[in-house]
Amino acid sequence: MNDDWSAPTRASNDALRAQIDSMLDTFNAEKSALLDAQSQAVALVSVWSEDGLVRASGTIAGVSEVHIVADAFKRATPESLSRSVTEAIAELARRTAHTQEQALAPLSAAMPELSDLVPGAPSMKDLIAQLTPPPPPMPEPVVEAAPSLVDDTDDEEGDYFRNRNYLR
Repeated sequence: MNDDWSAPTRASNDALRAQIDSMLDTFNAEKSALLDAQSQAVALVSVWSEDGLVRASGTIAGVSEVHIVADAFKRATPESLSRSVTEAIAELARRTAHTQEQALAPLSAAMPELSDLVPGAPSMKDLIAQLTPPPPPMPEPVVEAAPSLVDDTDDEEGDYFRNRNYLR
């Protein structure tokens, strides 16, 4: 009599054990993919401006360095150099966003929709899409006039020295 119920129970138990082992294997694979994504996300990315005057480096967390070549001030005007800085930072933002997107792609492809499992639950793929917004468009650089180094106050002593009246 003991054998009558133990065989189906043993089979059910073995099937349940196989299902749990499969779930653990899937969990370990997804954990490994998440660790890979994390290491890709913190990887340093460096880009150069098209004219080769500016290098920007950083991660998805932000810009960590902006390097301007030594002779940039001889080779460019302040306006064109500001455009080069803006261009390098915008390209860095695009590349790090692309790196993040590639890092999260395996996770979002393998991830089941929570709303399929729990009615009314939010979509995990939509949540991931919200975490990876597109980079902002490249802004036009704002060039402001440099502050005057000459004191423009209207006093006699200032005029005396500015006009070099002391040389007469």
